[in-house]
Amino acid sequence: FQRILYLLHSATGVDFKDYKPGTIHRRIARRMALRKKGSMAKYVQVLQSDRAEIETLFQDILIHITHFFREPEAFKVLQTYVFPKILAGKKSNEPIRVWVPGCSSGEEVYSLAIALLEVLRSRAGAPPIQIFGTDISDPSIEKARNGTYAESSLRGVSRARLRRFFTRT
Repeated sequence: FQRILYLLHSATGVDFKDYKPGTIHRRIARRMALRKKGSMAKYVQVLQSDRAEIETLFQDILIHITHFFREPEAFKVLQTYVFPKILAGKKSNEPIRVWVPGCSSGEEVYSLAIALLEVLRSRAGAPPIQIFGTDISDPSIEKARNGTYAESSLRGVSRARLRRFFTRT
């Protein structure tokens, strides 16, 4: 197990030692089963000879659980209390900057943008918005940059928001 963590760290620069061991063990076991390796020692051999497998394991370990407006109560608090408080001290030319670390494929970034635009809609001279989404997963960032989502990922988005903020392609 430690050898696998070392190989991951060497290849990706990410140290998984503080991750939940159970989660990592499950992801390793999944990859071992897919590669038909019955022991961690044999799986280590695969990792040592196959850089693509290290990247695949790395992506499997990362948590990609997200969707639009994932925690509705939090967005209500943002719109009711947090955003108005931030706006109260802003000049119309001073940007509002928001950072979303671990943004995965971008649904939460876009949800924040929508929530903020809804608050700004009723204000004259609204400041510019800059939202920065970062993630350790390059494929997730690419998906976020693309901004194209399956209809199934939009289940929690109201019809009004769908009409106003999304374009069907």
